[in-house]
Amino acid sequence: MRALLAAMNCAKGDLAGNLASHLTLLRAAAPGDLILFPEMSLTGYVDPVSSSNWLAGLKDASVTQLIAATGEAGVCACFGIAERSPDGQPHITQIVAAEGKLLGIQRKRYLGEGEDAFTPAEGNAVFDYGGTRFGVAICAEAGHDAPFNAAADAGATLVLFPAAPGLYGRRTDEASWRAGFSWWEDCSLGDASRHARRLRLWIAQAGQAGATVDEDFPGLAALTGPDGTVVDRLPDWNPGVLTVNIGNDD
Repeated sequence: MRALLAAMNCAKGDLAGNLASHLTLLRAAAPGDLILFPEMSLTGYVDPVSSSNWLAGLKDASVTQLIAATGEAGVCACFGIAERSPDGQPHITQIVAAEGKLLGIQRKRYLGEGEDAFTPAEGNAVFDYGGTRFGVAICAEAGHDAPFNAAADAGATLVLFPAAPGLYGRRTDEASWRAGFSWWEDCSLGDASRHARRLRLWIAQAGQAGATVDEDFPGLAALTGPDGTVVDRLPDWNPGVLTVNIGNDD
């Protein structure tokens, strides 16, 4: 399977602008591609208390438009929102859609530092596309075994790892960007390697990249193979799209 892993800048609350960026990438993809967007890619990384008006529901126009666009492009896309669920609870949610249809969602089960205002979810989803079964582990969930174990137990050979790890302090020069990136590089690739090796999984990651109105993100897109080695990756914290081929482990 060919996959496009998008490290992208996701402006907070700019649903229209973020949607346009998503649609641009879908139009550049080839039929049959799998596209991974970062955590909360469509809404941006918004606070459910101070910016509750920026939360999105699964039936919001921006969400349904993006789902429909996967049909026009003939692709599968995994994208993220800060979700207002039907019962009013805020969740961190990845949506998986393929060829114009909603395949399902994975809500974040293990919240990260500073995410106490969100509601942790229960339940593990797996998805099938192009002959590949995959699960989703969202950002801080990489520090836990359970999401990866659940995917492997359900027959997944791939786990998608979307992320948006906010950096403490603003990045003002190359040295400060490099310091933030180095932290996330070591942390995320280390977690990906550990889970890949112990479960013989492919792990594809993509993170939010660059500065937003009040927070900076370290980017990084990478593919880790079932032996724990990095197959390919973007070199730094800048936005970019990594195109990889994900094969079966022999």
